[in-house]
Amino acid sequence: EAVYLCFIQLFYITIIMLIPLSSLERNPSTSRRHNNMTSRRTKIVTYKRSLLLTIGILGIIHYYRSVPYNNQHTNEKKLFGDKITHMKEGEASSSSSYLYPPQEAYPFVIDYNPNDNDFQKSNSPKVIEFYDPKCGACQAFKYNYIEVAKKIKEDKPTVQFYGVSCEVYKSLCDEFGAKRFPTILVFPQSNNDGSINKDDGIVVPKGTGTIYFVSARLMKALRTKEEIERDRVDSSKLAAGI
Repeated sequence: EAVYLCFIQLFYITIIMLIPLSSLERNPSTSRRHNNMTSRRTKIVTYKRSLLLTIGILGIIHYYRSVPYNNQHTNEKKLFGDKITHMKEGEASSSSSYLYPPQEAYPFVIDYNPNDNDFQKSNSPKVIEFYDPKCGACQAFKYNYIEVAKKIKEDKPTVQFYGVSCEVYKSLCDEFGAKRFPTILVFPQSNNDGSINKDDGIVVPKGTGTIYFVSARLMKALRTKEEIERDRVDSSKLAAGI
C-alpha cells in the first residue's frame, strides 16, 4: 500500500512538472517572437509555483496520515461507564494509545482489556487485530476494519472483532508473535473454557485494506473444520460433474 501511494504521488508530481516543460519546448509563432523571453520566464515561474504547491500538499497529507489518533473531545468513562473503558497493562499516555474507542467502534470492534474485554475468555470465533496506534497503515485501516466487522457480522453474528494496542499491551503482542503492524489473526474455534491455542491462529494479510477483499479472506479463514470439509466435498462433486 505504501508503494502504491508513493507511485501515485510521483505520478502527479511528474504530470505537473511535464505540463509546463512541454509548453516551454514549443517554438513560438513568428508574430510572438518578440515576447519569447517574457513568455518563457512566466512559464518557468508557473512551473516552480506548481511544483512547490504540490510538494506542500503532499507534505500536509503525509503529516495527517502519520499523526496518531487522539480523541481530545470525549471522556469515555463519563459516557460509557467503567464496563467498557480501557484498562492498562502499563500506564497509557492518553486515549491516543487506542484506535477503537467505544463511541466509534462499539459494538462491532472492541479494544482489548484484560478485565472486561478479554478475547481469551470468550467461546465465540474471533478476529484480532494487533496494531500500533502510531502506525500510519493501522490508522488508515481503522475504519475499514470496522466496516469489515459490520459486513461479516451480518452473515456470522457470533464472530467477535478485537483490537489490541501493542503500545499498551506489548507483552501480549509479543506472546502472539505480532511483530509487524497491523497483524490480523483469526481463531475460528476456542477451547471449552474460552481460551485459544496461539498456534491455531490464522494470519490474514491486510493487503491493500479494501473492505471487499479483507472480508473475503476473513470469511474463508473463519470456516470451521466441518465447513472446510463440506466445501471440499462440494468442490470434488463439482469437479466430477455430479
